[in-house]
Amino acid sequence: MEPFSLLVKPVGGACNLDCGYCFYKDHPGGLMSAETADRMLSSYASLPFAEKSITLQGGEPLLAWKTGLFQRLNDFPVDKSLQTNATLVTDEVASLLARDGWLVGASLDGPRRLNRLRGDSFDAAVRGIRRLEAAGADYNLLTVVSKANVSCPREVYRFLRDNFSTHFHQYVECTGPSEDIGGEEWGDFLVGLFDEWVTNDTRTVSVRLFDSIVSKLVLGRPTLCSQAETCRHYLVVEHDGSVYPCDFHVRDDLRLGNVMTDGFEEIAASPAYARFASAKTANLPSRCGDCEFLEFCNGDCPRSRQRLCKGWRKFFAHALPRLRELAEDVAAGR
Repeated sequence: MEPFSLLVKPVGGACNLDCGYCFYKDHPGGLMSAETADRMLSSYASLPFAEKSITLQGGEPLLAWKTGLFQRLNDFPVDKSLQTNATLVTDEVASLLARDGWLVGASLDGPRRLNRLRGDSFDAAVRGIRRLEAAGADYNLLTVVSKANVSCPREVYRFLRDNFSTHFHQYVECTGPSEDIGGEEWGDFLVGLFDEWVTNDTRTVSVRLFDSIVSKLVLGRPTLCSQAETCRHYLVVEHDGSVYPCDFHVRDDLRLGNVMTDGFEEIAASPAYARFASAKTANLPSRCGDCEFLEFCNGDCPRSRQRLCKGWRKFFAHALPRLRELAEDVAAGR
């Protein structure tokens, strides 16, 4: 059995914000019960993986702070991470997340004027991030690239780099019901972001997308699931214990089981999961066959490949020569 991580939705789609571009906002909310959490954790902990990791996501997973789930996770030998809008991070929450070794992803789309699609949450999110910093928590910043900020890659990057202590950035394309971007826009954003980063920051700021490509060049495997050959890297567990192959595909027809009735060994070995995992490569568009960049994107995530292909091609053509040089330096220990 190949190792996999868990992406857990302890409150489903429930959130204290109402961001119009959120792809998960229409999913029902609810609280994961203690019984469901214990069954999920004990089943996952029993798997014969050398390394295990669980990420809590939503909705807003900090709505489940008082349920005991965070405390339960501390009793299991897993890497723990959390993706949050940061508005609910109190001094107590920040202190306990730091103490218990959580990696926190905080969502922020840039300076105030470019963060507008997240509602009136900018000040509260920045306060939460400052609390994480004060507590010494390990955190990174996640930025959704949408119509609101896609034309300002340098401004977004400089703001995040110069105003926060973390040196870890993630940039993901908007896939929600509104404000999604096209291929040309995505390509221009990535080129602008790369040019700003590569000038001075290759050894001081980690941009997850660029790191994944360097990993592919040095180790032969990317670190992003969207760049992998198959979609078989994690399982989603909803608040009711239902299990799905991907949080972009939490649908009744792709429900793989439930932790209350099915073991993860059985779920991971199910024909439905195998079909989903292999569909990425099996259903590649014909134009991918002779694309010089196929080894780096593997057709991209199926949810957005048709829309963003032109942008990826523009970015790879622009950035790969310099990324190859960086990979050579990394491989040589320079």
